[in-house]
Amino acid sequence: RPAEPAAPAPAAEAPVRVAQAPAAAVNTNFVAGQHYTLLNPAQPTNVPPGKVEVVDVFWYGCGGCYVMHPYMDAWKASKPEAAQYVRLPAALNPGWQPQARLYFATKALGIEDRTHSEIFRELHVNRNPLNTMEMQIEFLRRYGVSEADAREALTGFTTDSELRAADVRARRFQLRFVPAVVVNGKYVISIDSAGGPEKVGDVINYLVALESGALGN
Repeated sequence: RPAEPAAPAPAAEAPVRVAQAPAAAVNTNFVAGQHYTLLNPAQPTNVPPGKVEVVDVFWYGCGGCYVMHPYMDAWKASKPEAAQYVRLPAALNPGWQPQARLYFATKALGIEDRTHSEIFRELHVNRNPLNTMEMQIEFLRRYGVSEADAREALTGFTTDSELRAADVRARRFQLRFVPAVVVNGKYVISIDSAGGPEKVGDVINYLVALESGALGN
């Protein structure tokens, strides 16, 4: 079933450090059906040949996603060379669409890396749902975005197109929950399947190595 907003996480965020193991030391003790599930049918990826797509599927209002995102940011900072990281805000029901639209607006404005963590904080710490255009315009103003530019980014063709494409893609991934990580259109990882948010990166690294041929398979 679609994920429901979890109880707000604590206001204080402990620093997250994810150790990046060298390719030769990738943990291979992961099993399909236990640590990750197989996506059937596999879905096409949107990355160049030779790259392994890692799609981080989230909703800003989800408590689990709030817990997970620092680990994903840390993994991204030290990801394997073969991996290409993609964020995908899910809109698995209409109530999730405003925050997904806000993400794509920040992407259109070129500020998504600056705002991503702060949007989570705004919802879960400051209790601001950011679910109206006026709330979103006020939030974007903090980053030097004028009201006119904010409205254009929030309602423009690019944002509308990305929102529709994200909705289609999330449904093709057959997702009924967030957060989820989809590797190369073939494998789905959840916090529970990995054994905790701190272990998701290890499962990703294993699947990236598997798909890139680094494990010799």
